Amino acid sequence: MVLSKGENLFLLFAKFIYSLVEPSEEKRGETGSKVTEWSILPEKPRKGDTLTIRGKAGQPDSTLDIEVSFSRLVPVRDGLYEYVFEGIEIPKGRNRFTVTSRQVRDLNFIVKMFIDLKRSFDAREGVAEFAEDNVPHGTYDILINGKAEEGEKEVRLDFAAMQSVRSDTEGNFSLNYRTEALAAGDFTVRLGSSEKNISLGPAG
Repeated sequence: MVLSKGENLFLLFAKFIYSLVEPSEEKRGETGSKVTEWSILPEKPRKGDTLTIRGKAGQPDSTLDIEVSFSRLVPVRDGLYEYVFEGIEIPKGRNRFTVTSRQVRDLNFIVKMFIDLKRSFDAREGVAEFAEDNVPHGTYDILINGKAEEGEKEVRLDFAAMQSVRSDTEGNFSLNYRTEALAAGDFTVRLGSSEKNISLGPAG
């Protein structure tokens, strides 16, 4: 777990409770299985579509990690940058969420709830990062902001979200990935050592 200037006790407590009631994927099945084939549908998705990632693992009853990553350039106004996710869904099971901001002085990661839960990170050589494993499942509004380096007109934000999926007794697996909270653009989906690039078009 990455420690921040504003480590939030509520999040730590929620993760502790979650770990008690939700057994980890490692205990449910074998991890690290190779994938023999996989696909993403629809082939030309639009914002709001649900992506279906499915395929066949080399071993039955195994756990696979699927990572979706993308980068966005965010304009700087009065020395500040800001990016918002509305209604982003964190599924059950093992997961990891990472945000890396570049050309910045710091990064604030804020979960909008009945009270705002904020964590802040100072940059090193212009790079600040938030990373969290096993975030409790739910739907969140997330605000990412901070101060840009002096003179910057835009900053780059790199996002990566990993979640696990289990194959069945025949090795087949399927995962649905909702896109309502994502901005249109290019994405990379990684499964083991294999990756596919997709372009999410604007809402129809």
